[in-house]
Formats: sequence, structure tokens, C-alpha cells
Amino acid sequence: MKYELEKRGDVIYGLKIVAEPEELKKEVDLIAREIGKNAKVPGFRPGKAPVHIIKKYYQEEIRDALLRTFVPRKLAEVIEKEGLKLLTDPAVEDINLDLKNNTFEVSLVLEVKPEVNITKEDYTGIKVKKTTREIGDEDVEKVVEGLRNQLAQWKEVDREAKEGDLVEVEYETQVEGDEGVHRGSVSVVLGQKQLWPEVEKEVIGKKAGEEGEVEFTAGEDKEVYGEVAGKKVKVKFKVKAVKERELPEVNDEFAKKLGFESVEEMKKKIREDLEVAEKTREQEEIEDQIIEELLKKVEVPVPPSMLELEVRAQAENQLARLAQMGVNVQQLSPQAVIEMVRPTAEKTVKVKLLLEKVAELEGIEVSDEELEEEIQKLADNLFGGDYVKARQSLEERGLLPMIKEDIRRQKALDRLIELAEIEETQEEEKKE
Repeated sequence: MKYELEKRGDVIYGLKIVAEPEELKKEVDLIAREIGKNAKVPGFRPGKAPVHIIKKYYQEEIRDALLRTFVPRKLAEVIEKEGLKLLTDPAVEDINLDLKNNTFEVSLVLEVKPEVNITKEDYTGIKVKKTTREIGDEDVEKVVEGLRNQLAQWKEVDREAKEGDLVEVEYETQVEGDEGVHRGSVSVVLGQKQLWPEVEKEVIGKKAGEEGEVEFTAGEDKEVYGEVAGKKVKVKFKVKAVKERELPEVNDEFAKKLGFESVEEMKKKIREDLEVAEKTREQEEIEDQIIEELLKKVEVPVPPSMLELEVRAQAENQLARLAQMGVNVQQLSPQAVIEMVRPTAEKTVKVKLLLEKVAELEGIEVSDEELEEEIQKLADNLFGGDYVKARQSLEERGLLPMIKEDIRRQKALDRLIELAEIEETQEEEKKE
């Protein structure tokens, strides 16, 4: 076999494979004999046509068989010899098969994993700052206050509505250019921008049973006014009820509603969770600084296939988050979401390739024990602690190599932190 390898870009190569005549003849004869076992050729009994006749009648089938068997074998030889790592299946650019003259040439387009030119000197001794803060009683009390608000009850009151109150309002709206009147009712918390600002201003100060009316030209901000932006609007409303938030008392009964035996136990767990979150923040702060410094130093080519996979994954995650927030994702433009996540996806791909190169340089591998530990974490989170079920699911979906590579990249990142020069400061000092 002869071949020509042409570099067309950081991650794209052109490869031309030219078969040796003798090797090609043997390969084609084998294929023809296999086809001939079931071939139906005029003038011959089924399976009895000679090889030269099969070659004449089944040229397309022979060409396809060469692409399935001969070409992958030769491609593997080139890949091993040149030290390339394919990211996707090669694309056939051109193919020429001449069975009369016993010649075969195929041109392929290869997308390969890029070479990241980084040395140990590039990532050793990176200077980063870590800000730390102690978790205090006030932090715990903020969480407790949030929990009180979650368990709060709305109690109807006989007074004027103010910010923070829940009001039930009946309304009818007339919009410039629209026929008819839009009627409905709504329950909103005042001060949380759930009503048009002009309407909320009129509702504040009203008691249950009182009515109001407001006319205004809506602003141009579609996030605030939606479809009525820029139009004249007239709203009549009646306040049906005013309710204030009644916060529960913080006692053992309150704690038990949240799954704790006592207030003391609840606050202890809150503090522990906050301390874990603070350690995570500190870790991420260091990681982000190291990655940013490395990306400034090192040029990392982005393979199109990796980018598109990452874009798709991040777009799906973004849509899922928006849906959880109550956004009607059906009204969003898929292309707009894709373009929104593309810059972040591109950076993610660069970081992955960078960390994989660091892992290679540092000789980092993933042990079976580390893989099993990660599977158990996934089992605990998603499969009720069932390790066997979790591993079976990952194997069936072909995700184990991905999990292993994630662990390897995290170990590489941990190694970068070990090699960094970290200056630690208290948050109070940073503010001064």
C-alpha cells in the first residue's frame, strides 16, 4: 500500500490510499468468491459463476466491500504509523476502482485529535489567589430565614396592600389595535415584578374590594411588556384579597417539618452544608484561575465534531433549566439557544483537550477502584444506591469510557492545583 497524507488544518487531514496491484487482486478475489456463493448470474447456476464473471456483474458490491474491509485495515495502519487519533469516522472524498487494470485509489477526509503544545514549565508554578471566609452564625440564620419563607402561610388581612403582600386581582385589559377586552384574574406578590409596573403602582395602597383603573403607553422592553410593548394599554382591576406572609416560629416543630429532630441539629447540618459549599467555591476559584492562565499561554485547536457535541449537550441542558424555571421553551428559537451556548461550549472543549494533554504528560491514569467509586456516586444519586444497575446502564449506553475520561481530567486538574503557587487571603482582607 502507498499513501499520501496532507494536513489541511489543525484537526483536518486528507488521506489518499493507493492499493498495491497484487494485494488488491487477492482482496478482490476473496470478495468475489464470497459474493459468488449466492450470486445469480445469467447463464450460470446460483453460486457457480466464476470469479472473473462476478467481477464484471458486481463491481459496486465489490467497491462497497473494499470500503468496509480493506480501507479500514489500511487506514488503521496509517493511523498507527503517523500517531494520529481519529475523532470521527473518515469521510470518503473520492474513490476510483478499475478492476480491469487492477487499481484502487480512495481519498478520505480525517478529523483527528489536535496536538496541544504545552510543556510542564507552562503549567508549573502558576500564581493564583484563594479567598477564604469563615461560615458565621449570620450565614446560618440567612438559610433559616429562607426556610421560614418557604414554609410561610398567606394570611388574609384587612389593610392596604404593600410590597411583599400576595394580592388576588380581577382585571380587564384593552390594548391598542386589539379587538375586544381581555378579562382574567391573577395572584401575584407585589414587588416581584409580576405585574406591569404601572398597574402594580395603582394596586399598592388598595384594600380588598377596592377598584382601580390606569391608562399608559407600554415601554419598548419586551421582557417587561411582552406583546403590548410600545402600545397604549387601559387596565381596570378589582382587588379581591390582600394577604401577608405569616412566617413560622423557629422551634423544634419547625425543624421536624424539614426532617430534623431539633433546631440545634438543623442548624448544625446547615453549617456543615455551607462549609462544604464554601470549600467547593474556593476550589472552583482556583481551578478557574489556573485554566484562564493556561488558555492565555496555549493555543488549543477546537475540532468541529467535539464542538458540535458539546454545543448540543449544553443547549439541551440550558433548555431543561429554562423549562424548570417555568419558561415556555417551545417559543424559543433553537438556533438562538445554540448560538448562546456556543462560546461556553468552545471553551469547554479547549479545557478538556488541555487537561487530557496534562494527564498524558503527568502519566495520570484511572484505576478500577476510582472508576467503581465514581459509578457508586452515580448509583447513589440516580439509581437508589444500586451499583449493579448503574454500571449496567452505563455499559449499555457506552458511557463508561466517558466517565473514565472525566475522572482522568479531574485528576489532571487536581495535579495542576498541586503545582500552583496559591496565595491565600481572608475575604475581609480582600474587601479592605
